[in-house]
Amino acid sequence: MMKKLLFGLSLLFLGIFTACEDDSKDISEVEVTITYPTNLGDKSPVFQSGTLTLTNVNSGYETVLNLTSMAVPALNLEYGLYHIELEGNVSYSTFDAMGVESNQTAQVRALEENYEFGGANQTVNLDLFLVMQSSGFVISEIFFSGSLTPEGKNYSEDAYIEIYNNSSEDLYADGLCIAESGFKTSTFVTGLSPDETSTHAVVGHIYKIPGNGTEHLVKPGETFLLCDLALDHTSENVNSFDLSHADFEWYDGPDYDSDVPTVPNMVKMASTSKSSWTMHNRGFTSYFLFKMDDISPETFVEEYDYSYDYQLIVNDNVYDRSGACWKVPNEYIIDAVECSTPSSFE
Repeated sequence: MMKKLLFGLSLLFLGIFTACEDDSKDISEVEVTITYPTNLGDKSPVFQSGTLTLTNVNSGYETVLNLTSMAVPALNLEYGLYHIELEGNVSYSTFDAMGVESNQTAQVRALEENYEFGGANQTVNLDLFLVMQSSGFVISEIFFSGSLTPEGKNYSEDAYIEIYNNSSEDLYADGLCIAESGFKTSTFVTGLSPDETSTHAVVGHIYKIPGNGTEHLVKPGETFLLCDLALDHTSENVNSFDLSHADFEWYDGPDYDSDVPTVPNMVKMASTSKSSWTMHNRGFTSYFLFKMDDISPETFVEEYDYSYDYQLIVNDNVYDRSGACWKVPNEYIIDAVECSTPSSFE
Protein backbone atom coordinates (compact mmCIF):
# COMPACT_ATOMS: atom_id res chain seq x y z
CA MET A 1 0.00 0.00 0.00
CA MET A 2 1.33 3.45 -0.89
CA LYS A 3 2.51 5.33 2.18
CA LYS A 4 1.15 8.78 2.83
CA LEU A 5 2.13 11.66 5.09
CA LEU A 6 -0.67 14.08 5.85
CA PHE A 7 0.46 17.64 6.46
CA GLY A 8 -1.39 20.70 7.62
CA LEU A 9 0.10 24.12 7.33
CA SER A 10 1.72 23.93 10.73
CA LEU A 11 5.46 24.52 10.54
CA LEU A 12 5.75 22.82 13.92
CA PHE A 13 4.29 19.63 12.48
CA LEU A 14 6.59 19.95 9.49
CA GLY A 15 9.56 20.25 11.83
CA ILE A 16 8.51 17.12 13.70
CA PHE A 17 8.31 15.21 10.43
CA THR A 18 11.73 16.44 9.35
CA ALA A 19 13.26 15.32 12.62
CA CYS A 20 11.94 11.82 12.05
CA GLU A 21 13.54 11.47 8.64
CA ASP A 22 16.46 9.14 8.11
CA ASP A 23 19.47 11.44 8.59
CA SER A 24 21.55 9.27 6.24
CA LYS A 25 19.48 10.32 3.20
CA ASP A 26 20.20 13.40 1.14
CA ILE A 27 17.54 16.02 1.78
CA SER A 28 16.57 18.86 -0.52
CA GLU A 29 15.07 22.08 0.86
CA VAL A 30 12.16 22.91 -1.42
CA GLU A 31 10.10 26.05 -1.81
CA VAL A 32 6.83 25.82 -3.77
CA THR A 33 5.27 28.89 -5.39
CA ILE A 34 1.87 28.99 -7.08
CA THR A 35 0.68 31.17 -9.96
CA TYR A 36 -2.97 31.85 -10.82
CA PRO A 37 -4.32 30.89 -14.27
CA THR A 38 -3.49 33.61 -16.77
CA ASN A 39 -7.12 33.88 -17.90
CA LEU A 40 -8.13 34.87 -14.34
CA GLY A 41 -5.49 37.57 -14.03
CA ASP A 42 -7.93 40.50 -14.25
CA LYS A 43 -10.73 38.84 -12.27
CA SER A 44 -9.38 39.20 -8.73
CA PRO A 45 -8.82 35.46 -8.10
CA VAL A 46 -8.61 34.20 -4.52
CA PHE A 47 -7.32 30.73 -3.67
CA GLN A 48 -9.85 28.96 -1.42
CA SER A 49 -8.46 25.52 -0.67
CA GLY A 50 -6.51 22.71 -2.24
CA THR A 51 -4.34 19.63 -1.88
CA LEU A 52 -0.70 19.50 -2.91
CA THR A 53 0.74 16.03 -3.50
CA LEU A 54 4.42 15.30 -4.16
CA THR A 55 5.09 11.67 -5.08
CA ASN A 56 8.59 10.20 -5.12
CA VAL A 57 8.71 8.33 -8.43
CA ASN A 58 11.13 5.66 -7.21
CA SER A 59 9.69 4.85 -3.79
CA GLY A 60 6.06 5.82 -4.34
CA TYR A 61 6.20 7.80 -1.08
CA GLU A 62 3.70 10.67 -1.00
CA THR A 63 3.91 14.00 0.77
CA VAL A 64 0.45 15.58 1.01
CA LEU A 65 -0.33 19.12 2.17
CA ASN A 66 -3.79 20.56 2.73
CA LEU A 67 -3.67 24.21 1.65
CA THR A 68 -5.93 27.09 2.63
CA SER A 69 -3.94 29.77 0.79
CA MET A 70 -1.26 30.21 -1.87
CA ALA A 71 1.38 30.14 0.88
CA VAL A 72 3.14 26.77 1.00
CA PRO A 73 5.50 25.99 3.90
CA ALA A 74 9.08 25.05 3.09
CA LEU A 75 9.58 21.32 2.56
CA ASN A 76 12.41 18.90 3.18
CA LEU A 77 12.33 16.15 0.58
CA GLU A 78 14.57 13.21 -0.14
CA TYR A 79 16.59 13.56 -3.35
CA GLY A 80 14.89 12.09 -6.40
CA LEU A 81 12.29 12.53 -9.14
CA TYR A 82 8.82 13.65 -8.11
CA HIS A 83 5.37 13.94 -9.63
CA ILE A 84 3.83 17.14 -8.25
CA GLU A 85 0.09 17.76 -8.43
CA LEU A 86 -2.07 20.50 -6.99
CA GLU A 87 -5.86 20.40 -7.05
CA GLY A 88 -7.95 23.16 -5.55
CA ASN A 89 -10.63 25.81 -5.83
CA VAL A 90 -10.39 29.48 -6.73
CA SER A 91 -13.03 32.21 -6.45
CA TYR A 92 -13.06 35.15 -8.85
CA SER A 93 -15.22 38.06 -9.98
CA THR A 94 -17.10 38.52 -13.25
CA PHE A 95 -19.21 41.35 -14.63
CA ASP A 96 -22.25 41.08 -16.86
CA ALA A 97 -23.15 43.44 -19.72
CA MET A 98 -24.72 45.88 -17.24
CA GLY A 99 -21.59 45.97 -15.10
CA VAL A 100 -23.10 43.93 -12.26
CA GLU A 101 -20.45 41.94 -10.39
CA SER A 102 -20.91 38.31 -9.39
CA ASN A 103 -18.64 35.79 -7.71
CA GLN A 104 -17.73 32.51 -9.35
CA THR A 105 -15.84 29.44 -8.15
CA ALA A 106 -13.73 27.23 -10.38
CA GLN A 107 -11.64 24.12 -9.98
CA VAL A 108 -7.95 24.53 -10.70
CA ARG A 109 -5.05 22.16 -11.14
CA ALA A 110 -1.28 22.22 -11.64
CA LEU A 111 1.01 19.38 -12.64
CA GLU A 112 4.76 18.83 -12.87
CA GLU A 113 6.05 15.38 -13.80
CA ASN A 114 9.53 13.94 -13.23
CA TYR A 115 10.73 17.04 -11.40
CA GLU A 116 14.16 16.43 -9.93
CA PHE A 117 15.08 17.52 -6.43
CA GLY A 118 18.76 17.08 -5.76
CA GLY A 119 20.15 20.11 -3.99
CA ALA A 120 19.55 22.69 -1.31
CA ASN A 121 17.23 25.67 -1.66
CA GLN A 122 15.33 24.57 -4.77
CA THR A 123 12.19 26.32 -5.98
CA VAL A 124 9.40 24.89 -8.11
CA ASN A 125 6.65 27.09 -9.53
CA LEU A 126 3.24 25.59 -10.18
CA ASP A 127 1.12 27.28 -12.86
CA LEU A 128 -2.54 26.70 -12.15
CA PHE A 129 -5.00 26.08 -14.97
CA LEU A 130 -8.79 25.88 -14.97
CA VAL A 131 -10.35 22.41 -14.92
CA MET A 132 -13.50 22.10 -16.98
CA GLN A 133 -15.58 19.24 -15.60
CA SER A 134 -17.46 17.49 -18.38
CA SER A 135 -20.76 15.79 -17.67
CA GLY A 136 -20.68 13.74 -20.85
CA PHE A 137 -18.05 11.98 -22.95
CA VAL A 138 -14.37 12.72 -22.31
CA ILE A 139 -11.13 11.53 -23.88
CA SER A 140 -9.70 9.34 -21.13
CA GLU A 141 -6.57 8.00 -22.85
CA ILE A 142 -4.54 8.60 -26.00
CA PHE A 143 -1.77 6.22 -27.07
CA PHE A 144 0.11 7.77 -29.97
CA SER A 145 3.76 6.95 -29.29
CA GLY A 146 3.74 3.32 -30.40
CA SER A 147 5.64 0.61 -28.58
CA LEU A 148 9.17 -0.76 -28.87
CA THR A 149 10.00 -4.27 -30.01
CA PRO A 150 12.42 -6.41 -27.97
CA GLU A 151 15.04 -5.36 -30.53
CA GLY A 152 14.40 -1.69 -29.72
CA LYS A 153 12.63 -0.90 -32.99
CA ASN A 154 9.54 1.32 -33.23
CA TYR A 155 6.18 -0.39 -33.64
CA SER A 156 3.39 2.02 -34.58
CA GLU A 157 0.43 -0.21 -35.45
CA ASP A 158 -1.05 -0.13 -31.94
CA ALA A 159 -2.28 3.49 -31.68
CA TYR A 160 -5.62 3.98 -29.92
CA ILE A 161 -7.94 6.48 -28.24
CA GLU A 162 -10.22 5.65 -25.31
CA ILE A 163 -13.48 7.54 -24.64
CA TYR A 164 -15.19 7.54 -21.23
CA ASN A 165 -18.78 8.25 -20.20
CA ASN A 166 -18.18 10.76 -17.42
CA SER A 167 -21.87 11.24 -16.66
CA SER A 168 -24.48 9.47 -14.54
CA GLU A 169 -26.67 8.77 -17.57
CA ASP A 170 -26.77 6.34 -20.48
CA LEU A 171 -25.20 7.98 -23.54
CA TYR A 172 -24.94 6.98 -27.18
CA ALA A 173 -21.68 7.24 -29.08
CA ASP A 174 -23.42 7.54 -32.46
CA GLY A 175 -22.24 10.64 -34.32
CA LEU A 176 -19.22 11.31 -32.10
CA CYS A 177 -16.22 12.54 -34.09
CA ILE A 178 -12.55 12.36 -33.19
CA ALA A 179 -10.24 14.80 -34.91
CA GLU A 180 -6.55 15.66 -34.92
CA SER A 181 -5.49 19.30 -35.07
CA GLY A 182 -4.56 20.84 -38.39
CA PHE A 183 -1.72 22.79 -36.76
CA LYS A 184 1.17 21.16 -34.91
CA THR A 185 1.70 22.32 -31.35
CA SER A 186 5.45 22.46 -32.08
CA THR A 187 5.11 24.95 -34.97
CA PHE A 188 5.29 28.71 -34.40
CA VAL A 189 2.69 30.30 -36.68
CA THR A 190 2.04 34.01 -36.99
CA GLY A 191 0.09 36.25 -39.33
CA LEU A 192 -2.71 33.71 -39.71
CA SER A 193 -5.34 35.02 -42.14
CA PRO A 194 -8.21 34.62 -41.70
CA ASP A 195 -7.62 33.86 -38.02
CA GLU A 196 -10.62 31.93 -36.71
CA THR A 197 -8.84 30.12 -33.88
CA SER A 198 -10.77 32.02 -31.20
CA THR A 199 -14.06 30.54 -32.40
CA HIS A 200 -13.08 27.29 -34.13
CA ALA A 201 -10.85 24.26 -33.73
CA VAL A 202 -8.69 23.77 -36.82
CA VAL A 203 -8.64 20.07 -37.75
CA GLY A 204 -6.83 17.97 -40.33
CA HIS A 205 -8.14 14.40 -39.83
CA ILE A 206 -11.73 13.66 -38.81
CA TYR A 207 -13.48 10.30 -38.26
CA LYS A 208 -17.05 9.74 -37.06
CA ILE A 209 -18.72 6.86 -35.22
CA PRO A 210 -21.60 5.57 -37.36
CA GLY A 211 -25.15 4.96 -36.13
CA ASN A 212 -28.71 6.25 -36.18
CA GLY A 213 -28.45 7.83 -32.73
CA THR A 214 -29.37 4.85 -30.55
CA GLU A 215 -27.09 2.04 -31.74
CA HIS A 216 -23.98 2.34 -29.57
CA LEU A 217 -24.95 2.57 -25.91
CA VAL A 218 -22.30 3.58 -23.36
CA LYS A 219 -23.39 3.30 -19.74
CA PRO A 220 -22.11 5.61 -16.96
CA GLY A 221 -18.48 4.86 -16.11
CA GLU A 222 -17.96 2.71 -19.20
CA THR A 223 -15.37 3.28 -21.90
CA PHE A 224 -15.07 2.40 -25.55
CA LEU A 225 -11.96 2.07 -27.68
CA LEU A 226 -11.06 3.53 -31.08
CA CYS A 227 -7.95 2.20 -32.76
CA ASP A 228 -5.95 2.13 -35.95
CA LEU A 229 -5.84 -1.66 -36.27
CA ALA A 230 -7.99 -3.94 -34.11
CA LEU A 231 -5.63 -6.88 -33.73
CA ASP A 232 -3.79 -8.69 -30.97
CA HIS A 233 -0.51 -6.87 -31.52
CA THR A 234 1.41 -9.06 -29.10
CA SER A 235 1.70 -11.63 -31.90
CA GLU A 236 3.90 -9.13 -33.76
CA ASN A 237 5.45 -7.40 -30.77
CA VAL A 238 5.43 -8.93 -27.30
CA ASN A 239 5.78 -5.43 -25.80
CA SER A 240 2.49 -4.31 -27.35
CA PHE A 241 -1.07 -5.29 -26.36
CA ASP A 242 -4.31 -6.84 -27.53
CA LEU A 243 -6.63 -4.43 -29.38
CA SER A 244 -8.82 -7.12 -30.92
CA HIS A 245 -11.58 -6.12 -28.47
CA ALA A 246 -11.70 -2.51 -29.78
CA ASP A 247 -15.12 -1.04 -30.53
CA PHE A 248 -14.21 0.85 -33.73
CA GLU A 249 -11.34 1.28 -36.18
CA TRP A 250 -10.48 4.43 -38.11
CA TYR A 251 -10.12 3.14 -41.65
CA ASP A 252 -8.76 4.86 -44.77
CA GLY A 253 -9.86 2.45 -47.47
CA PRO A 254 -8.50 -0.72 -49.08
CA ASP A 255 -5.79 1.08 -51.07
CA TYR A 256 -4.05 2.45 -47.98
CA ASP A 257 -5.16 0.55 -44.91
CA SER A 258 -5.76 -2.90 -43.44
CA ASP A 259 -9.25 -3.74 -42.26
CA VAL A 260 -10.38 -6.10 -39.51
CA PRO A 261 -13.89 -7.10 -40.65
CA THR A 262 -15.06 -8.13 -37.17
CA VAL A 263 -14.67 -4.56 -35.84
CA PRO A 264 -16.86 -1.72 -37.22
CA ASN A 265 -15.16 1.06 -39.14
CA MET A 266 -15.58 4.73 -38.37
CA VAL A 267 -16.77 7.03 -41.13
CA LYS A 268 -13.89 8.97 -42.66
CA MET A 269 -15.15 12.55 -42.78
CA ALA A 270 -12.01 14.28 -44.11
CA SER A 271 -8.24 14.06 -44.03
CA THR A 272 -5.32 16.15 -45.25
CA SER A 273 -3.40 12.91 -45.87
CA LYS A 274 -3.57 11.40 -49.35
CA SER A 275 -3.02 7.95 -47.87
CA SER A 276 -3.71 6.82 -44.29
CA TRP A 277 -3.78 8.71 -41.02
CA THR A 278 -0.97 7.95 -38.56
CA MET A 279 -0.98 9.73 -35.22
CA HIS A 280 2.12 11.83 -34.59
CA ASN A 281 4.32 9.56 -32.48
CA ARG A 282 5.82 12.43 -30.47
CA GLY A 283 2.47 14.02 -29.74
CA PHE A 284 2.94 17.24 -31.70
CA THR A 285 -0.80 17.55 -32.28
CA SER A 286 -4.03 18.04 -30.35
CA TYR A 287 -7.20 15.93 -30.34
CA PHE A 288 -10.84 17.02 -30.33
CA LEU A 289 -14.02 15.15 -29.52
CA PHE A 290 -17.19 16.63 -30.98
CA LYS A 291 -20.57 15.53 -32.26
CA MET A 292 -22.22 15.82 -35.69
CA ASP A 293 -25.01 13.28 -35.98
CA ASP A 294 -26.42 13.60 -39.47
CA ILE A 295 -23.79 15.39 -41.52
CA SER A 296 -22.23 13.50 -44.43
CA PRO A 297 -18.52 13.61 -45.32
CA GLU A 298 -19.34 15.51 -48.52
CA THR A 299 -21.30 18.18 -46.64
CA PHE A 300 -18.66 18.47 -43.92
CA VAL A 301 -15.85 18.98 -46.45
CA GLU A 302 -17.81 21.70 -48.22
CA GLU A 303 -19.34 23.58 -45.29
CA TYR A 304 -16.39 23.50 -42.91
CA ASP A 305 -13.56 24.15 -45.35
CA TYR A 306 -10.79 26.41 -43.99
CA SER A 307 -8.17 27.87 -46.31
CA TYR A 308 -5.63 30.23 -44.80
CA ASP A 309 -2.34 32.07 -45.21
CA TYR A 310 0.28 32.34 -42.51
CA GLN A 311 3.93 32.96 -41.74
CA LEU A 312 6.12 30.14 -40.49
CA ILE A 313 9.07 31.16 -38.30
CA VAL A 314 12.05 28.79 -38.12
CA ASN A 315 15.31 29.89 -36.50
CA ASP A 316 14.32 33.58 -36.91
CA ASN A 317 13.62 33.03 -40.62
CA VAL A 318 10.13 33.94 -41.85
CA TYR A 319 8.43 31.94 -44.62
CA ASP A 320 5.10 32.80 -46.26
CA ARG A 321 2.88 29.74 -46.39
CA SER A 322 -0.71 28.76 -47.15
CA GLY A 323 -2.76 25.77 -46.11
CA ALA A 324 -6.16 24.15 -46.25
CA CYS A 325 -7.99 21.92 -43.80
CA TRP A 326 -11.26 22.23 -41.86
CA LYS A 327 -12.69 24.09 -38.88
CA VAL A 328 -15.13 22.97 -36.20
CA PRO A 329 -17.09 25.58 -34.17
CA ASN A 330 -15.99 25.60 -30.55
CA GLU A 331 -19.54 25.06 -29.32
CA TYR A 332 -19.47 21.60 -30.93
CA ILE A 333 -16.37 20.55 -28.99
CA ILE A 334 -17.13 18.12 -26.16
CA ASP A 335 -13.57 17.52 -24.97
CA ALA A 336 -10.04 18.28 -26.16
CA VAL A 337 -6.47 17.29 -25.29
CA GLU A 338 -3.42 19.29 -26.27
CA CYS A 339 -0.19 17.31 -26.62
CA SER A 340 3.44 18.29 -27.13
CA THR A 341 6.87 18.02 -25.54
CA PRO A 342 8.10 20.72 -23.13
CA SER A 343 11.08 21.58 -25.34
CA SER A 344 9.02 22.02 -28.50
CA PHE A 345 5.70 23.45 -27.33
CA GLU A 346 4.54 26.59 -29.14
